[in-house]
Parts: sequence; structure tokens; C-alpha cells
Amino acid sequence: MIRPPRLRAGDVVRLVAPSGPVPRDAFESGLAVLKQRYEVRFDEALFTREGFLAGSDERRLGELVAALGDPDARAVLMARGGYGLLRILPFIDPDVLRAAPRPLVGFSDGTALLAFAARAGVASIHGPVLTQLGGLAAADQQALFRLLEEPAPGVVLANLDEVIPGRVQGPLLGGNLEVFSRLVGTPFLPDLAGAILFIEDSGERPYRVDRLITHLDLAGVFSAVSAVIVGDFGGCQEPELLRAGSPTADEVLLERLGRLPIPVVLGAAVGHGSRNFALPYGCVAELDTRHGTLVALEGAVS
Repeated sequence: MIRPPRLRAGDVVRLVAPSGPVPRDAFESGLAVLKQRYEVRFDEALFTREGFLAGSDERRLGELVAALGDPDARAVLMARGGYGLLRILPFIDPDVLRAAPRPLVGFSDGTALLAFAARAGVASIHGPVLTQLGGLAAADQQALFRLLEEPAPGVVLANLDEVIPGRVQGPLLGGNLEVFSRLVGTPFLPDLAGAILFIEDSGERPYRVDRLITHLDLAGVFSAVSAVIVGDFGGCQEPELLRAGSPTADEVLLERLGRLPIPVVLGAAVGHGSRNFALPYGCVAELDTRHGTLVALEGAVS
């Protein structure tokens, strides 16, 4: 796995909106945090809106390609998630990522881009998008800056809740459950053999969470990976009228994953909730369920 060069304070970070429309207020809040650390550049066109997209496919692709080819940019950060990356993924050249590697940062819909980078052999960072950054705790913000600037290994998640015990090592892959599941059967899914798979989601009803997990199981994903880490699944519940008698999303996850013959943990502070710790995507990590820790054995940068 190619690990991009580390950043230093004052380096240039490019912002892109390859997915959904960007809300101005949340953008400005995150921008204030990022500008305290780096020189931030973006095109006002990222505020374009066409339905549920931040502009046309051509606009979003052109912006992303320009950022990936910018010789000044030391990292590329997604402004928000939403939806849209799958539409432009086939038109991104993986050779560009390999020729001038730089950390790509995002989550949610950004899962598609991070998985694409891992498939190309380039490490990235599963971490806050800009519109989330301003509302996160200082510890979460600092976790992102550490991954961008420090190549040393170390603990990236703690206080994980053991479901199935074990201690394993493998590349850290996964992301948003809905988006990641859409990569199955495409040429953009990274090699999952021996991987530590982490998942998170938001707003999916419990039966849909069950269906997504079952889909991965039927596709052989849980036969390939070495462990599963479950992050935040906030807002994943039935509407009020249907809630009586329905299992919660947490109960679904425990029932479906609790039968696997590999280590499983819950409670990772990763996802759409109030916490979102940055993770070195594609890099080798060690999960120890007894201690409730995920330790990165290599950083996302070099």
C-alpha cells in the first residue's frame, strides 16, 4: 500500500464536493477549524446544486480530477457526503492516485472513493467531511490532524465492546454499509482477504440493515475478512407507528454478526453521530477484542 507523504501545518488542502449539495453554514463552521491548521483552497462552484447532487457529473468529476492533479495540494478533503460518487467513479484514473499520492479524506458516500483508492493501492483516511468537522469534539478534530501529519503507529479506537473474542491483524477496510455494499460485484471493491472490516450507517431502518448485512454474507464478504468492527448506526429505526415489536438496528447487528466465526466488536466512535474518529484506510491494523482496541500498525502517511 502506497502511503502518501505527511502534511505539515500550513500545507495546502483542497476541498471538493463530488457527492451531495453543500450547506453553506456547516461548510463555514468546518472551514474555520481547518484554516487554523492548513491553507485551504476551493472553488465556489462546489456550492452548485442540481437536485440531490452538487452539480452535474461533469462539474463534480472535473473538480475532483483537478484537485488530484494539483501539484500544490497535499491532501484532498470532501466537503460533504450524500450521494454521487458512484456516478463518476469509472472516470477517475487510478494511475493519477499512484503517480502523485496524497491523503484523500471522507466518509459516508466517500466510502466509494476510499475503496477505489485502496483498490489502486493507495492509503487514505476515513474521517470527517468538512461539514461535519466543525461540530465534532476537539479530540476528533485532532485525531484527523494526527493521521494527516504523523506516520507513527498507535491506538485509533478504544473502548470497543467485545461480541466474539479474538486478536487479528489485517488491512482496515469498509465504511458506510449502504455504499460499501454497492461496490460488491463491481471492479472497485478492494481485496477483502484477511481485512478488518468496519461498518457504519445512518437512517437505515432495521430490516434494511438486516438486508445489507445478509447481502454481504451471501456475497462471501464475511468469509473473506478476518474481523468486523461496528461503528455508529444512529437514526436506524422504524417509524413510530411500526416501532412496536420491531428489533432495533443494534439488535439486528448483534444477531446477524454474533453468529460469525471471526472476532466482532461494537461501539466504534465512527460514523454520522456526534463522534467520528479518523481511521487509516487500507493500512494494516490490529484488533484486540480483549482490550477493546484497534491499533494502527502503520500510519496513513509516510
